[in-house]
Amino acid sequence: MTETVKKPGYIDLSELAISIGVLLYFIAVIVVNQVDSAVTSGFYYIAIILCFVFYAVYKREFSMSPVVFFALGGIFLATVNFAEVGNIKLLPCFILFSSFFLAMIFLSPKVNDNTFLIAVFLNAFVVAVKLGLHGLNTPVYVDSSNNYISIHLLSPALLYYTRLDLGKKKMPLYPVAVIWILCLLAGGRGGVLACTILAFGVVMRRYLSNPKDRRSRIKLLFILTVLMIPATLIILQYLVSRLSGLYVMDRFMNKGLDGGGRLDCWTEYIQNAFKSTKNFLFGVPLDEVSWAIRYKGNLHNSFLFVHAYTGFFGLAFLLGMLIRAAAYAIRNHMGVYLCCLFTLCFRGMTDHMFGVNRHTVVVLAMVFIPICMALQKKQKGTEDAYISCYTGAGRLQGNPQ
Repeated sequence: MTETVKKPGYIDLSELAISIGVLLYFIAVIVVNQVDSAVTSGFYYIAIILCFVFYAVYKREFSMSPVVFFALGGIFLATVNFAEVGNIKLLPCFILFSSFFLAMIFLSPKVNDNTFLIAVFLNAFVVAVKLGLHGLNTPVYVDSSNNYISIHLLSPALLYYTRLDLGKKKMPLYPVAVIWILCLLAGGRGGVLACTILAFGVVMRRYLSNPKDRRSRIKLLFILTVLMIPATLIILQYLVSRLSGLYVMDRFMNKGLDGGGRLDCWTEYIQNAFKSTKNFLFGVPLDEVSWAIRYKGNLHNSFLFVHAYTGFFGLAFLLGMLIRAAAYAIRNHMGVYLCCLFTLCFRGMTDHMFGVNRHTVVVLAMVFIPICMALQKKQKGTEDAYISCYTGAGRLQGNPQ
């Protein structure tokens, strides 16, 4: 692909259109979780279609041919589950099929990074307004607990920071700080821990990424830590004594990560999975899991959901892709990307973050990055040329950075 030089003030219509399509997707997810109706669901499906239209009309950055194979495989497994198990329905099948292609669109260098940042703060605004107006005990989403606040905030944030790491760009701290604070206020234990993993990666990249300044930055962090330890202990003692009766502190002090039944639910599902070859290969019927019935079909574990909807082969595919993505991140020294993968896995283990739902596109985008890099390397002849699309160097200067 030949890069073009942009003039000052030039607006790339294709970038604008595809970015708007992606942003509409996240807005549709926000809306449908505030008012669950035929109208809002229609808006969500329209957003999916617009993403495809904008991507098809304007010049594509890479072929989707490998993803077509994966998408067809996913639909095949979902169809088998529909016929043999009955967990999955028609509309979730459409969401699953679309998620494979949307993931590639979300990774397109034509999508502006700030698209995902805007999605983060739109979600944060909704959460802050609801919690501020109605209190910490009020559910932010329709028919959903506030444990899912972290999922809706992390989904675009993980893509945002991963794209910044891919483009070797500066990591802003305020997005992850906002997410962490809102998750703490909402009492989301798993969410706070997941955000802490992400924050660790961002902070380490922000302050320790430049080899020339590493010693001075380490010394600075050490001095600040030593100075802040006494003040932090005093502040924490005061906060615990003053806030121990509040909802947030009560949840953290009186409940564990098991959430009053998570481990029992996971154990029961896994035991049922090994009861028969059919359950193991195609998924366990959710109406046979008593804890899932009690939780209204929620297994509180995304990996178990993947198995419940696509069986052993779907779960094996996901785990294999996650391992490949982690190896790629380690091999290419992409620490933030690796922390984003850990965050995704940790949060996915405690709630329904992915697995044939509206956030499945996020996990697919995260694991498809090595595929995208390989496609671009084949097309451009060098992997750095693809990274230059994210840094903007190729488009602005006509050559890789």
